[in-house]
Amino acid sequence: MRRPDPDELRAQFARLHKCLAKQNADCVQDAINDLGCLENGWKLVPDEIVKQLLTLLESEHMYESHLTGHVLNFFEFESRRLSADQKTLCTAFLNAHGDKFTDVHSPQVVSELRHDDYLR
Repeated sequence: MRRPDPDELRAQFARLHKCLAKQNADCVQDAINDLGCLENGWKLVPDEIVKQLLTLLESEHMYESHLTGHVLNFFEFESRRLSADQKTLCTAFLNAHGDKFTDVHSPQVVSELRHDDYLR
């Protein structure tokens, strides 16, 4: 599998952070899509992306953000391209932090990730 270019990955996450700071849902969704396998020619999601997204989601401001659901959608969109270890990591994250997300969209995505087959 082609590894992500570290500079490109930094730029992609910088764009995501910028979109979050601007509170722009369309921009966030585009940035999330740009981190996906299809956009980058990967067969599986690189571990670095999963870990960085979970770290981002764990920050205090994301618990209340109306954009958190868009970031969580990444794990639904890419579920077929997540490794078993990544799915386990995501499940553990949701068990520890999933109930902290308060925006209407975020708990819905958390529920789908917990109860549907995305992370199985």
